Parts: sequence; C-alpha cells; structure tokens
Amino acid sequence: RLRALTMPPAASQGGALPPPGPVKGAAMNLAHSSGLSAKVVGGMAADPNDPDRIFYVAGSTVVYGHLGKTGGQSFLRGHDDDITCLAVSPSGTLIATGQEGVNADVVLWDATTGKEKFRLSEHDEGVACLAFSPDDRLLISCGIHADGKIFAWDTETGCIVANGALAPRETNAIAFAPKIQRDGTYYTFGTVGKEEVVIWGCDAGRGLIGGQKCGTGNTKRYFTSCVFSGDSQELYAGSKSGDISTFNVQGCVLRNWSPCCKGAAQVFMPVDNGRYYLVGGGDGSVGVFNPHKPPTVLDALDYVWEFEGGVTSMSTVNDDDFTRGNPKMVVCTSAGRKYVTYVKRRKANVANPQPRLLEESHVDAISLVQFAPVDADFGDQGPKAHANSCMQAVVSCGADGALKAWNLNPRPVCTMRAKVKSTAMAPMCVCVCDQMFMTGWEDGHVRAHDNVTGELLWTLPDAHAQGGVTSIAVAHGAHFFATGGAEGMVRIWDMLKRQLVSTFKEHRNRVVGLTVLKDDLHVVSASRDRSIITWDLVRECRVHQQTQHVGGINACVINQSNPDAMQMVSVGQDRSLSFWDLMDRDPLQIVKGAHSQECTCADLSSQGILATGSKDQTVKLWDFNTGRLLAAQHAHCGAVSSVTFSADGKSLVSGGEDGIIMVWSVRVDR
Repeated sequence: RLRALTMPPAASQGGALPPPGPVKGAAMNLAHSSGLSAKVVGGMAADPNDPDRIFYVAGSTVVYGHLGKTGGQSFLRGHDDDITCLAVSPSGTLIATGQEGVNADVVLWDATTGKEKFRLSEHDEGVACLAFSPDDRLLISCGIHADGKIFAWDTETGCIVANGALAPRETNAIAFAPKIQRDGTYYTFGTVGKEEVVIWGCDAGRGLIGGQKCGTGNTKRYFTSCVFSGDSQELYAGSKSGDISTFNVQGCVLRNWSPCCKGAAQVFMPVDNGRYYLVGGGDGSVGVFNPHKPPTVLDALDYVWEFEGGVTSMSTVNDDDFTRGNPKMVVCTSAGRKYVTYVKRRKANVANPQPRLLEESHVDAISLVQFAPVDADFGDQGPKAHANSCMQAVVSCGADGALKAWNLNPRPVCTMRAKVKSTAMAPMCVCVCDQMFMTGWEDGHVRAHDNVTGELLWTLPDAHAQGGVTSIAVAHGAHFFATGGAEGMVRIWDMLKRQLVSTFKEHRNRVVGLTVLKDDLHVVSASRDRSIITWDLVRECRVHQQTQHVGGINACVINQSNPDAMQMVSVGQDRSLSFWDLMDRDPLQIVKGAHSQECTCADLSSQGILATGSKDQTVKLWDFNTGRLLAAQHAHCGAVSSVTFSADGKSLVSGGEDGIIMVWSVRVDR
C-alpha cells in the first residue's frame, strides 16, 4: 500500500498559492536566447563595424546580439526552412542568407536596420553557399546539387547580373579575389567541391559569367573551403583530408599541396592581410597555413588551439586589439560551442592564452525543458552556490540524447552534461528532483542521472517496452513515482526498490501528462485518446474521467492551490484551451483558436499565469482564472516543444525544435 505524505508541491505542478487580486495584465520580454545551427559551415560572423556584435544562424533565423553580453538580441526572420548559408559583406552593411526546401530563397538584409532588402527566388531545392564581392556590389549564390545554378546579383537593385550552370555541381565553398579589374566591373572568384576547383570571371558591365576548371593531375581531393591570396594570384583550397592545395589563378593549375590539420580543412581565416591563414579543422584543431613556408607533415600534427567539436566558423573581431596587432577571434564548433580567443603567433616557450568558452547549446532539437525544485542541488556551479542568485536550475533534453543542466544569469551557463547512447533513441519526458533527474526514453527505460555530475545512477529497464516512456511524475513525499507509456498504461513504482506497485490500463493511446495530487493518493493522467483520468492509488481504480470533444491532448496542467476546487487546462490538436474542474465531466470554458496551429505544451506559474507553446512558433501567456490572453511572442523558428516556469513565476524558459533555449522575463500586473 502507498502511504500518504503531505508536502508542498513543486511550482511546475501549480501548487503554490497565487498572489491575491485579479490579474490586470502581463508582459513577457526576451532576456536571452541560447542556441545556434552548429553544423552550418560559415554560419557565424563578427560584425566588421561593431566589435561587440556577432551574427549567427539558428534554424530558419539569423540572430544578431552582443558578444559576451546578456540580452539585446534581435532576429532576422524571413525564411520558412532551415538556413544553410550566411554571408556578411566586407563593409558590414549587408547580410545574405540562403535556405533549403521548396522555397529556396536568398534573402538580402540591411544589417543596420535588420530589415529585408531583397528576396531572390531563382534557386530550387536549396542554396549551398554565398559570397559578397570586395566592394559589396555583387552577391554570388550557388545552388545545391539538385539545383545546379549559379547567379550573380546586383546588391543595389536586386537584379540578376549574370547566371549560368554551376561547377562543380556539388559546390561546398566560394570566395572572391580581393582585386577587381577593368575599372571595377570584372570580378574573379572561385568555387570548390567534389574533386573540382573552378576559377570564375564575372563581367558585370556586359552581364557575362564563366568558369575554368583547374587541373589537379592525379590528385583527388574532396574540397571543402577556399580563399584567395592577398594579390589575387593564387587560390588556396582546403580538403577533407586536411591538406591545402595551391592553384595558380592565371593558368588554373595545381602548384603544390601541403598538410595543414588532422581533420577536414573546413574554414579559412586570413591574418595580417593574408600574410598567413588560420585553418579550422573538422577534428576541432586550428592550424596555421603560411603560403610562403608551407607546413610539413610534422607541423600538421601541431596546432594552435583545439576545441570540442569540428570548427565550423571563425571570424576576426574588429576591436582595439585588432589595431594593436593582436586581434580576438570568435570560433564556433559543431558541438554547439562558441569560443573567444586571441589570434597570437606561436613563439618559443610562450603558451597561447586559453580560449574562453562564450556559450554552448544543443546541436539538435530540444524536446524538453524543466525548472528544478528550489532546493535542488547542482553543485558548485549551480544557483545555490551563488549568494546573489535567485534563479533555479533548468534541465534540458535534446532529441540526440544530450542532457544538460543550466544556471540562468539570465544567460544559460551549462553546469552539467550527460549523453545517453544513441541506442536509447530520444528522451520523451523528464522530471527533476532534489538530487537527481529522471528521464523516460523511446527504448522503454527510465534513467536517473546525478544533478551535479550527470552520472547515470540507475536504470529501470522496460518500464514501458511498447513505444517508450512518455510521462513521469514523482510523489511529493518522494516515496513513489508514476510513469505513463506510449501504449496507454499508467504504472506506479516504489522509489527505493524501483519495483512495480500498480498498473492502470484504460487509455487507448499514449499518456502525455501525469500529475501527482497533493495528498499523494491520487494521480491524474492525460492521453492522446482525448481522455483525462483521475486514479485512486489506494483502491487502485478510476474515480473520475473527462473527455475532450475534438483532437488529441498534448499537455495538461492542474492548479492545486485550492484543494477543494482543483481546476486544470488541456491543450492539443484542436488549437484550443479547455478548462476543467477536476470533478466535473464537462469543460468549464473552451478558448477556441488559442493558436493558429496545434498546441504542443503548457505550464502554470505560481502567479496564476498559464503559458502555452505551439507549432506556430509562438509562446503565449493567459490568465488561468479567466482564459484571457495576456501576452504573445513569436519565439522560435520551429515548433515550441516545451515551456516551464520558475518557482516565483518571474521567469519562463522555452525550448524548440530549432535547438534554441529562450529565457523570458515575465511581469504580472494586479
């Protein structure tokens, strides 16, 4: 039998008493956004005109914000699919982005105002890479293999200057030569790809474009990056094998090749006006390529820095240190990390300063976010360790099995990292406790990890073998926990022995939400089969059931502030909010059209404010008592997968399929 223990419920379960007085209004403001499309090569660039600002790709959005500062971020929204390439003009006044998908548009942005300047809709299926000419007048766009087209655009008019068939067909990188010929009308640029390097010329005055394939002899390389020498006489092309090939521009022939890094040479960054180059490798190393003294094989085994994850972007920061000959650079890696370090030449017996981790993020879609209890222990880096911190920790789960804990300042600082093997598939639910957090997985297992170290403490195998564990809730006395599965079963487990106590099977579809009531004697479960059932754990039977009329349920939250009249709200496929009394069969109120697309998640704050997220990429705040809309924000560039309130209700965190975590400050007026 289960014994009853009465303890205050967690804030996320809606158990705290809201402040007195009706809600007059509420506002939500973005405090910080954390996340980037880490695998987009060249997806980050520093602003040439502002040393404190960087641009980076996040899903279908470009984020531009302060370097190393919290907040102040803005978003360039104009794509309906993932952005695949980004280019910033040499003057820093223009930004170009290209996307994949049916509407494979190239969008030209005014970097000063953040407004769309032109939309270029000539590519099909996807855009592979973009580059601006040295004078900002031309923009070259290359399509993916299925598109096979190249265009030269006039950045002042948005008109096509010239176009042709792309070569190589699978182009990975493009670069302009610094020098412009024929009174500023003839441009030279290069494209590289699978076993091909092509030198192009574009006569803007006559509207002509053409390319010459470079001879490579018996050398076969998969080229991934390129850059021209300062005098425009040579083109350097990096390859997957980590070497640099040097081509003569006039004769379009291979002069030599030399090893440079251990992984693919993915990114070039010129230093001292092209006197030498830093090369970012796919293994996370950054090496030096000096055209006047090519490195040997032994030099290639050495490196300037080594980062976690392959280097996908490097950009020089144009600040005071740059003018003093010791510039800083920003580096992004495929592990979702942004670093800041100095560009320093290696000297004998002098160590380079260690790179500073600026920020890290998930590299895949975020499926779950949840605030930890106020007294949860997250070690020396957690909120409790900081006297001036009033913030709780947040645990997030990625679709790739990555588990992270964050301390919000409000910039998310990662304090714990864990990764479950890919055989477990994706996490489907999470519940954070004082010393550990529990997750349910598609393989049917429940796993518990330590809050501080991320160490796997225990595994409950096959808790729901058919389809996985979709919901978890822990008793207020922490003596048992409940799980819901994709097959529709609700199961009760002894926490200490992790043995099965009870099984309830009335749902006909997956369980999407579980709540343990204050008395620890009842559990409420919501399911995609449109039903909400209250279970008596002592008698092991159903005591009440509500049925939503239309559409499956995706989330259900309960307000337990008044034990004698508990109310709840369900959201789901019908895009509406359905308010219920826990003991009444019919809904108290239905707010239709709450979102333009399917509602995916919901949470209730201690202030009596309901937050909802949707596939329409918005997060909205509602008055729980009246169902009145209080605030709305176009938050993510993908479906919003999870929302969670802090204990005081003043902070809201949302996670989305775009891999971004957004921290919102919430103000309630009464």
